[in-house]
Amino acid sequence: MHAKRLKYIAILIITGLCASTAQAVKPTTNRDSLREGRRIYEQACAWCHGTGGEGDGPAGWFIGRYSSPRPRNFAQDGYKFRSTGSGDLPTDQDLFTTITRGIPGVMPAYRALNERERWQVIAYLKSWNPAFEEEKPVPLTFPQAPAAPTEAAIHNGRNLYVKYDCRVCHGDNGEGDGPEATAGHLRDGNNLPIRATNLTDPSAWKNGASALDLFRTLTTGLDGTPMPSYANEFAGREEALWELVWYIQSLSDQQRK
Repeated sequence: MHAKRLKYIAILIITGLCASTAQAVKPTTNRDSLREGRRIYEQACAWCHGTGGEGDGPAGWFIGRYSSPRPRNFAQDGYKFRSTGSGDLPTDQDLFTTITRGIPGVMPAYRALNERERWQVIAYLKSWNPAFEEEKPVPLTFPQAPAAPTEAAIHNGRNLYVKYDCRVCHGDNGEGDGPEATAGHLRDGNNLPIRATNLTDPSAWKNGASALDLFRTLTTGLDGTPMPSYANEFAGREEALWELVWYIQSLSDQQRK
């Protein structure tokens, strides 16, 4: 691997960490903020997610009628994009991050809404799910990368990619063409066909493309999809998980050569 390629991956890690760790200040939720959240939701979100938040808006029906993903049903559990453990609810900050940066190819970024408006929408959509009142989601702790990637680390990451059968879904070269994917066996929680992510195209990574985003996704999994959590497999082995992250990032760099 050339020094230029290593430098490129190191830049991705540094900029990704900075972009992913920004925290927004959450205002107090009250009746007025919920009312304002409803107004904003009905203007910006109901077309896909439905007036009752069940993912049944008129546009959402056409988006996810025959294949995944359907718009999120806010009245049920099972959120994909979280900093919490598999099966847990997302934190408020997780919801804020998703609304702010959107989901590539699925949901637009809502940076046009100011921070207060985004928080008001979050408070309103949470009001449909009593689970948010019953439990307080606790985010996991994600360590920073120990060092810039080396050729040896990326090679080890390739071995881990093979060991844990990532290629079964994502393909030998990460292009989303593994045997399970091409056979049409992959299904989401609604039993709809779902595609494996093309790891050579960071713009298609729905949970973020920075090193920390990938580390988080591998740790938490994507609930409601075939993508599992690898927290148990890499417990106490964070450095090995970083090696897998660096290998995945190297796949997209290879496409630029």
